[in-house]
Amino acid sequence: MDFLCIGEPLAEFTNDPATPDLFHRRLGGDTLNAAIYLARLRPDLRVGYLSRLGSDGMSRWMRDTIAQEGVEIEAIGSDADGSPGLSFIATDATGERSFTYWRDQAPARRMFGADGEEVAALGQARVLLFSGITLAILPDTARSRLLAELDALRQRGITVAYDTNYRPRLWRDRAEAAEWTERALAVTSLALPSLDDLAALWNETDPEAIMARCEKHAAGAIVLTTGGGAVLARDASGATLRVALPDPVAAVDTTAAGDSFDAALLSALQRGKTLEAAILDGARLASRVVRHPGAIIPRDAMKEEVAHHAA
Repeated sequence: MDFLCIGEPLAEFTNDPATPDLFHRRLGGDTLNAAIYLARLRPDLRVGYLSRLGSDGMSRWMRDTIAQEGVEIEAIGSDADGSPGLSFIATDATGERSFTYWRDQAPARRMFGADGEEVAALGQARVLLFSGITLAILPDTARSRLLAELDALRQRGITVAYDTNYRPRLWRDRAEAAEWTERALAVTSLALPSLDDLAALWNETDPEAIMARCEKHAAGAIVLTTGGGAVLARDASGATLRVALPDPVAAVDTTAAGDSFDAALLSALQRGKTLEAAILDGARLASRVVRHPGAIIPRDAMKEEVAHHAA
């Protein structure tokens, strides 16, 4: 397995201001979005998804649709009495989102339990991606187990990438989220924080100060996105850089902007590109994604990006 993404898949229902009572069913979930974009960008590689779903009709639809996107589903376990999380997303005229979730019953919350069902799959991949949402849905013992396994794999040379995605509703309080974020940064070889996430967690708004704090905690490379401003980064050698991005585009829906950025960046790094070039590739795909509604845009809308990553 070349890439394995870990997290919670959602059935995502989206609308727009023109049709507020009409919702369209799509796949969603941060690391699943990244897995789908990776599979589209790199059909030459194996991309898998690690999670749990139920055995109900919605879970079957999700498994089938994930597989149709070219993502391997063998690592998606099944809980007979579970049903997947649902996400209803409304967007305003500027593309900003509001969310309503039903996810407490999701089988993904039972990953990395005492049965060890998911642990074996981790060591089969060259690159692992998880997120703050992956951690947030798990109980403390499962979080500790996951981070310990990821740390061991990182020390064996496997790339462990972590997107900080912070959703306050999924945590007991900010202090808990901050503690686990810092623990996650310490075991990853590629940290993918955003300014919005860490400003909310650390009560700090200055990008330079947030980057300095990331450097204290993170074990490897860092890519700090700043909402369209210059990206601050530290590469694997410890060298720091600032990458200016092209002017932002008019967004229709910002869902999966960060997830698609992660996918394109990981694809570019796998190709052997420099970190700066990979950051620009991430921004390129994200700018395409936000011009369409929903987390996963039509395949035809990203033909240029697919060709770019095949070059």
